[in-house]
Amino acid sequence: YRDEYLHEMLWVEGRRGMGEKCSGCGDRAGVIYRCVEDECFGMGMMCDFCIVSAHRYLPLHWIEVNIQSNKWNEKYFEPTTLKALGLTVQLGHLPGEICLFEHPAHSDFTVIHSNGIHQVSVNFCGCNVTLDHRTQLLRSMWYPATPKDPQTATTFICLRQFQFLNCTGKLPAFEYYQTLHVMTQSRQRKKPKDRYPAFLRSIFQWRHLKMLKRAGRGHFPDGASSTHHGELSLPCPACPQPGKNLPPDWKLAPRELAFLYILFLAIDANFRLRNKIVSNSFRSPILGDGLAYLVPSEPYKDHLAKHTNEDDMSSCSGFAAMFLANLKNVKGLRVSGVGGVCCGRHRVWRGNGLGDLQKGERYCNMDFMFWSSVKGEDHLCIVISYDISCQWSRNFWARMDALDPSLKIKYTERGIVFMIPKFH
Repeated sequence: YRDEYLHEMLWVEGRRGMGEKCSGCGDRAGVIYRCVEDECFGMGMMCDFCIVSAHRYLPLHWIEVNIQSNKWNEKYFEPTTLKALGLTVQLGHLPGEICLFEHPAHSDFTVIHSNGIHQVSVNFCGCNVTLDHRTQLLRSMWYPATPKDPQTATTFICLRQFQFLNCTGKLPAFEYYQTLHVMTQSRQRKKPKDRYPAFLRSIFQWRHLKMLKRAGRGHFPDGASSTHHGELSLPCPACPQPGKNLPPDWKLAPRELAFLYILFLAIDANFRLRNKIVSNSFRSPILGDGLAYLVPSEPYKDHLAKHTNEDDMSSCSGFAAMFLANLKNVKGLRVSGVGGVCCGRHRVWRGNGLGDLQKGERYCNMDFMFWSSVKGEDHLCIVISYDISCQWSRNFWARMDALDPSLKIKYTERGIVFMIPKFH
């Protein structure tokens, strides 16, 4: 069936057997347009009036993916857009309603969608003065790139698609946007407007809002401002959690059953996760500082400023992890690696258990990550698996006293056990 399939593909890309008849009104005059999107199911050749009317009263999630068309010039199809044909998307009203106080958006208003980067003619509603432009875009499932006078929007469909591709296929944001750029250029025969910074800003904010949404912060009276450190992280469902999956008398368990309530933690560092000094906190501010997996930045910086001059090196012949890391070139890097604390048995990252490293696995960095990951919790015993436990455990309690003296009182020196992984 190869030739048959090939013929049908050419049929779809051609005049679709409509001849000189409009598939909308049936008239034979002015049948020169077709929609190039797959979502326009069953549409053939149309006149200019019908192709605009067919998209004018569709739901907004259809309009946002059907804004390109082709025009027949008696020789071939040349690219055009529904914006050039007069289609305007009216926000703030239901399809078919007329706005008496419409406010045109910027002439170069751009919509980033999963099928390309499009120039769209948009009218904001002025009937309700309390309905901001950003609110009208959000209610239409278009995410504004800026809260004031938005000129670019990214559809929710596009943001969701990138999120899935990035998480499952490790697709970088630049490669995804470059794909949309090429898709648009191949259709329109010209380069679209560069909206890559706007896309990055939108996905950055989108991910933060999704974390707040999944944590139920939108239903709290104080909203996101009342979120405490680590509340947006997902705790390990199998590890012992008092008040959730432990019996009321778990603290009174006999010695032979105490192992059921021991918390196993694993600590390690990754020196491939580097970050160069190319921006600052003013240009790229932190959203939700310390609310999920990373340690809060300001207390972390204050702690490092007090203890960075301490000598962590040892005479142990097998203790080479920090020594080799310190020899690596860290010039021009804001972050030379990332350290973290996770559940040792189920590999779930701990809330406030991740932090940036500046120069090797210094004790002051790893101490703060460990303390942040167990702060406010109560366990019978904590077993720590760390490849340099033989050295890190020395003077451990003295260093913890500088962070939080209550940690020693809560667990005692027998309440924390240090071990080295079998791999080492």
